[in-house]
Amino acid sequence: MPDTRFQVTLETRDGRRVLSAPAEGEVALMAESVMRHYEGHTLTVGFCVDCADREAGRRIAFYLADLALELDPA
Repeated sequence: MPDTRFQVTLETRDGRRVLSAPAEGEVALMAESVMRHYEGHTLTVGFCVDCADREAGRRIAFYLADLALELDPA
């Protein structure tokens, strides 16, 4: 059975958060929820995506990068 776990690790000013879920969209929404707490400062939040599906990992990473730019005013 393939590994279907998706994990996002977020580094914030308040510490490290490790989020894990069985679905790509679920872990992305969990990470979005955490990032929204840092609205206006999301470019200071680092993240790492870990999953067996390389393309899913890229989609999650691009989504979170776009979100960070959207939530951080220019």
